[in-house]
Amino acid sequence: MSALFYLFYPWGLILQAVAIVHFIRRRPDTYWLWIIMFGGGLGALVYIAMEVLPDAGLLRQSFKVFPRRKRIRELEAAILDNPSAGNYEELADLYSGEKKFARARLCYDKAISSRTDSPDPFYRRAIAEIELGDFAAAVPDLEHVVSKDGKYDFHRAPKDCWPTPTPTSAN
Repeated sequence: MSALFYLFYPWGLILQAVAIVHFIRRRPDTYWLWIIMFGGGLGALVYIAMEVLPDAGLLRQSFKVFPRRKRIRELEAAILDNPSAGNYEELADLYSGEKKFARARLCYDKAISSRTDSPDPFYRRAIAEIELGDFAAAVPDLEHVVSKDGKYDFHRAPKDCWPTPTPTSAN
């Protein structure tokens, strides 16, 4: 029996350490901590099988590099059949992700010409115009966005750009 203990001894602790690190990062239900701590290596193995392995399937999307280019080709073909504003807007978003801001700007122009109720294409076209160095063209788009929604995407601004609250005078 003691030979089995020495054979599996370090691996149980390693499994527990891995399980606890994942638990701290992900914060699943608290009962898993008890299972990891009091179940030893077997409890950690159960936790890894039930909580860590399903999360590993989510990482698959992170490692996909080429689907963006494939989706761009699909959208370019789809636009020939269905030149809708949504297709143009999605294609422009993909071009922006690829840092092809001139193409993104053209697609946003076509998306905006047919549907102007959403501030998002105006805002993203302004970002593309800023990246191209055309600041004068970005100003009307940003003014349109601010007139529709003053707090649109404000969380991207650096903290030092946020307005400071003015103290009120107590009378």
